[in-house]
Amino acid sequence: MSVEQTTRRPRTKPARITEIDGLRGVSLTLVVIFHLFGHGRVSGGVDVFLMISGFLLTLSLARSLDRGRPLGVVARWGRTFIRLTPPAAIVLVAVVVLSFVVYEPWAQLGTLREVIATALYYENWHLIAQQLTYDAAGSETSPLQHFWSLSVQAQFFIVFPLIAVAITLVSRRAATRERIFWGAVVVGTVCSFVYAWQLNQADPTRAYFDTFARAWELGFGGIVAGLWKRGIVFPPAWRGITGWVGLAMIVSSGFVFDGKVAYPGPYALLPVAGAAIVLLSAGATHAASASRVLSHRGLVRLDHISYGLYLWHWPILIAYLTYRGREDGAIGPLGAIGVLASAYVATMLTTWLLRVPTRWSASRGIVVQLATVATAIAIAVVPAATSTAAIVRSADIPLVACSGAAALDPDKPECHDFTAHESRMPPVGILPVEAMRRADDATRTECWSDMADDAFDMCTLGDPDSDMRILALGDSHLAVMTDAIEQIADDRGWRIDMAARGWCRWMGEDAQLADLDQSLRDRCTSWRAEAEAVVEEGGYDAIIVAAASHSKFEVPEGTSQAEFETEKLLEAWSTRPDAENVPIIAFHDNPRIFSSVQAPCFGDARKLNDGDCSVPRDEAIADQSGLDDAIARDPNAMTIDVNDYICAPDRCNPVVGGVAVYRDNAHMTSTFIETLRPYIERELVGALSRARVLD
Repeated sequence: MSVEQTTRRPRTKPARITEIDGLRGVSLTLVVIFHLFGHGRVSGGVDVFLMISGFLLTLSLARSLDRGRPLGVVARWGRTFIRLTPPAAIVLVAVVVLSFVVYEPWAQLGTLREVIATALYYENWHLIAQQLTYDAAGSETSPLQHFWSLSVQAQFFIVFPLIAVAITLVSRRAATRERIFWGAVVVGTVCSFVYAWQLNQADPTRAYFDTFARAWELGFGGIVAGLWKRGIVFPPAWRGITGWVGLAMIVSSGFVFDGKVAYPGPYALLPVAGAAIVLLSAGATHAASASRVLSHRGLVRLDHISYGLYLWHWPILIAYLTYRGREDGAIGPLGAIGVLASAYVATMLTTWLLRVPTRWSASRGIVVQLATVATAIAIAVVPAATSTAAIVRSADIPLVACSGAAALDPDKPECHDFTAHESRMPPVGILPVEAMRRADDATRTECWSDMADDAFDMCTLGDPDSDMRILALGDSHLAVMTDAIEQIADDRGWRIDMAARGWCRWMGEDAQLADLDQSLRDRCTSWRAEAEAVVEEGGYDAIIVAAASHSKFEVPEGTSQAEFETEKLLEAWSTRPDAENVPIIAFHDNPRIFSSVQAPCFGDARKLNDGDCSVPRDEAIADQSGLDDAIARDPNAMTIDVNDYICAPDRCNPVVGGVAVYRDNAHMTSTFIETLRPYIERELVGALSRARVLD
């Protein structure tokens, strides 16, 4: 926007922009509507919230710098967090309770850890660390994922005033301070925008939560604050039109772009710039202007309760969907009305409950305010941390001789009737405890190429100086066996180099799973090239491969899945040097049972022990004809199969010998694989002996 297109109006005193109240009300409405009916699409509402936060804080700091007043950073923190933290703490306590009485039991430990991360304002980084995506509402969705934006705002509220303080220390001259301050705002915003653009292309999931990728939206608000402060706004004659243009940009953003994958990249300029246009159009007097609409007392009232509604609506929505067993997130009009009414009541109760203590704290000075904030954080953290520690302690139940796979061992008839350990944890004796089942994973970062990372990660298990060298390549179905493979390597004195990547396996060129985005395809191609280089370098006595068998490939027209898989496996296997002496040993993939089938039985020992959630074996074990044909055509390839120790002859059960087999639909728990390890070792040693690798 050029200066010629604007009107300058000097401001002698702070003026309240009433449109901000309505703008936040509209943004909240968009967030809630998309959460209830968006099926995973994301509106630009949160982006507008971030922009407004940057606008208000930057404007306040700039005014203090202008007038040479102390910035009062600690006082700012007190005023800000006395407003944000106590309501959030009440919601978090409610989530702790819901995690025990409503939410899925398997999600309990993760939810409690999220409560701690949320209370300490690092939820966005916790979601990144756990590789969680911003999912559509459903019974399996995190009830706290919406708190990521509050964490980003809190981090900005803490850090940006400190930057302003540093600027005052650099220069005592007001004019110099102002130039440095606004220069920092502009440069920081531009750098963050470029970073967000690049990260959004490379890893949209991380970009969505990343503080540095989101900083430009707050900084953009800061730049608009600079324009507004200098009186650089739209001419009065234009504001009736430009205000509606900005509002239309905000409202349309969630329909034009799916913010979950598009934001905070350049497409987020649509809602953010829309909010900027609304602010620079503030003060329009025409009765039909957007300013008059946004200043309406109904929207102002909505803004007054918007924070509480934002905090409450999502945990209540997830509780409702969990209670109804709706993994698909379908809620319907009546359900939506019920969720909104419940969130409104909870917001009113929260406001009533906190009205007296927060007013008292606000009037007692900085020390009392910060002490109140610390108390609120403790009220949320202590029950979550205590419950987490109790769950971890309760999981310390040792395996016994008949645990897990041993219950299906024909050579151990004494184990065939074993169903559970002695324990007071419900369901009686099932390991791992339900709250930890989803986290019972042996995957290690040093052996696992993160799906959001371009790196090829390979680890060495066992004796690095061993004469017996084995290479293991595969996807997540190999990675879950890391502990077992390491124990085998240690026991046998072998060296096993392992490399795994999700949704990717060692195959020939152009073999890609269907429905993957281009970034995952590119990373898989790069990973395969690295794996092939390792194979071609040679020096291995055998190569182990393991991968999911239920995934579908993108195949040329007229080619079957099995034919395509066979050819691409043989294409990769042909690159190994000295193929006559280096066998391919392929794991037959494990069975799978959908989580929705397993769910009714966890928490009910009788149902589990009676096999109420078992499925026919031929349904649980996927067809592997493509792999079988490749093995038949390679003279030095063979399969090892331990599924007889996972499934009975006719059916597969989610619990075997008192141990939960799966942590999700298809990935086995680390605890069950520990009981399966002797049978994996026996099969592997037998295969190596048949291939004459072992004497």
